[in-house]
Amino acid sequence: MIAVVLTTVSAGSDRRGSAPIGQARRTAAEESLPSVAFSDAPEILITGVDSNSPAHWDGDTLYVFNSYGHPHQNSGPDLFHLGNRVSTKLGALNDKLFIWIETTWKDDDGTLYGAYHYELDDVCVSNNHLPTMPKIGWLRSRDNGATWEDLGFIIEARPCAVRCDSASPWDVGGTGDFVLYLDPKKEYFYFYGTSYDAAFEEQGVWAARMRYADRNNPSGKVMKWYKGAWSEPALWGHLTPVFPASKDYHQPDGSMFWGPAIHWNTYLQTYVMFLNHAVDTRLKQDGIYISFNPDVGSPTGWSAPKMILDRREIQATQAGAPLSRTKLENGWYPEVIGMEKGETDKVVGRKARFFMAGLSRKQITFLKRGEKAP
Repeated sequence: MIAVVLTTVSAGSDRRGSAPIGQARRTAAEESLPSVAFSDAPEILITGVDSNSPAHWDGDTLYVFNSYGHPHQNSGPDLFHLGNRVSTKLGALNDKLFIWIETTWKDDDGTLYGAYHYELDDVCVSNNHLPTMPKIGWLRSRDNGATWEDLGFIIEARPCAVRCDSASPWDVGGTGDFVLYLDPKKEYFYFYGTSYDAAFEEQGVWAARMRYADRNNPSGKVMKWYKGAWSEPALWGHLTPVFPASKDYHQPDGSMFWGPAIHWNTYLQTYVMFLNHAVDTRLKQDGIYISFNPDVGSPTGWSAPKMILDRREIQATQAGAPLSRTKLENGWYPEVIGMEKGETDKVVGRKARFFMAGLSRKQITFLKRGEKAP
């Protein structure tokens, strides 16, 4: 097992080892952060992954969803035996659209809620899906996600905030690539995602929240984090990034964190966020990063992201897998899923499986301050 030496990278810097902008030295809080260690493990491959892969348990069955334009439901007795795979049913209209279910939450009564990343067609180029402008909708299922009921769009950037002159082949605006988490008091769902806004000051990782009580009628009920408060409507409102872009995403050398995945770590007793970090507008990746926060409802409480895998290590981990060239080179969509019964992508213990683009060849071990890898 190899312990990872974490290198601090703030929201204002964009390369490993570069000096954080506006931060002369590491704070005492940063010095006390946990660390992680990786070790080789038997391969797990969830095919067709192009986003976070949410999971939940129902009795003795684990369900894991993956999406690549359309979601699929995988199920089995544990993470290592996901033998059943079915195409989900989103409705006559939604089944024809480009939709990714990126996050789910199972309620106490068995109802499964989910949120999806939807990509529009024909945004800047007629008869083309890309480049696109994503937005986020809300779903509900009564059968563990085999079929879904669409409850409408809940998070969307201003439609006029579009950059058809963008150097990006993927996004000319919009907001997506996200995750959600319900706070322990069951008051709010907290969303963290990615803004590809036309305005540089609104690019990067954002936060929003929705009352738990509004889960069955959510449209118009979500508020974005803006200038220190939950003060802007999530439909067309402004936002203040939690981790702002360091270079304009729409320029060839655009650079920012994106695609967060969050879990509560029972061993560390804190929330853990994994992040991609792009160093150009094609989302070329310099590494995978990690951040910690004891309160998921505090956007300012996240620690400065730290690199845990660099680009060379990503490529070595993905080598030879049946993935696209882009994912072989960049990894993308880092998340962990617990190996014990009851653990998912949302609740993880000391040890878990580490995934990038649906591929896991590593076990990750979380270490408290001063603890050494076993």
